[in-house]
Amino acid sequence: MSVRRSSIVWLVLGIVLIMSGVLVRFVALPALSKLPADFTASQKYEGSISALNQQAFASNDLANLVGPTVAVTADRRLSVDAVDGDTAIVTTDTAINLPDGTQQKDAHTFAVNRVDFSPVPLTEQEMQAVVPAGERATFEPHEGVAFSFTPNPPADGNQIYDTVTMTGQSATFTGEDTVAGRQVKRYEVDAAGPIQSPALLAQFEQFPTQLPKALVLGLLQAGIVPESSIPAVQEGLASLPERIAIGYGSTNSMSVAVDQQFGTPLDIAQTQGLYVTVPIDGQDVPILPLSVATLHTAPADVTAVADDLSKNATLLSAIGLWFPIVALTVGAGLIALAALRWRRQVASESPDLELEPQH
Repeated sequence: MSVRRSSIVWLVLGIVLIMSGVLVRFVALPALSKLPADFTASQKYEGSISALNQQAFASNDLANLVGPTVAVTADRRLSVDAVDGDTAIVTTDTAINLPDGTQQKDAHTFAVNRVDFSPVPLTEQEMQAVVPAGERATFEPHEGVAFSFTPNPPADGNQIYDTVTMTGQSATFTGEDTVAGRQVKRYEVDAAGPIQSPALLAQFEQFPTQLPKALVLGLLQAGIVPESSIPAVQEGLASLPERIAIGYGSTNSMSVAVDQQFGTPLDIAQTQGLYVTVPIDGQDVPILPLSVATLHTAPADVTAVADDLSKNATLLSAIGLWFPIVALTVGAGLIALAALRWRRQVASESPDLELEPQH
C-alpha cells in the first residue's frame, strides 16, 4: 500500500471514530437514558396496619372499635404498558399482604414523559389511542411525581402524587445524604385532604351518611379521636347539630430519599391514615380512623436498587464519557498522522529547485 493510500485510510478511520464519539454522546446516550419500552421493576415494603372493626362499629362497641395493629408486607410492581414517542403508559400494582393470607390490591395507570418522568396530559381521544384497553379502567390524570423524580431533581418545587386524594402534595427538601453508597436528596410530605379515589369511596358505601353527636362524644371520651383532632372537637362539638354529616379524609406523612443522579426513590417511609371526618368551623376534622398503614422500603431492596443504580451509572459513564473521549482522541490522532504522512509524501515527490546565481 502506498503512503498516499494509507494516509487516506488513516484519515477515513479518524473521521469515523470522531463521528462515532459524537453519535454515541448525543444520540445513543439520550436514547439509553429514556424509560425503556419493556421496563419493569418491583420493590418490597415492610410495616404495620390497623383498621376499623366494622362489627364493633355496627354494635357501638367502642372498646373494640379499632382493631389491633398487625405486621404486614407489601409488594409494588411498576411496568411500562405502552409507549408513544416520548410518552410512556405506566402502571403501578401494589398488594398489601395481610397476616390471614389475604391481599389488599391497588392499581393505578399514568402517562409520563420517558425522559424526565413528568406528567403527560392526554385528551380523551389520545387516552383511547395510547392507553391499552386493559389499563383504561385504572388510568388517571395526575400531577407531580407518580413513581420517580426527574434526574438530578431540584430542591424546591416538587410534588408527589397521592392516589388517595388524587392530588399532588408538596415535597419539602430537607437536605442531602448518602444511602447505600448513593448520594441522595431527602424530601418530606405532610399533607391531608378529602378522599377522592373512587375505588376507596366505594368501600364506604354501606356507612351511614350521618353520625349522632353522642357517638362523636363517645369517640372523644374513649380516646379514639386522633390526638391532633382533639382540641378542634372539644371546642366545636357543642355547636354541631344532633346528627352530623360525615365525610372521608386522608392524612399522609412521608419521608423519601431520592437518588441524585437518576431521581429514583431509594428509601421511602410513609404513614397514611384514612378517617371519617366531620365539619367543624369550615374544616374537615378526622374523628374515626378507618385504617392507618405504616410502610417503609425493605432494607434488602434499598441495597439492591442502589447496586443497580451504581451499575447503570458506570455503564452510562463508559458510554457517554469515556468512549467519546477515547474515540475523539484516537480519531484526532489518526487524522494528524494522515496529514503528516501526506505532507511527507508530497515533499518527497517534489523536484529539488536550483537557485540561480544573481548578477
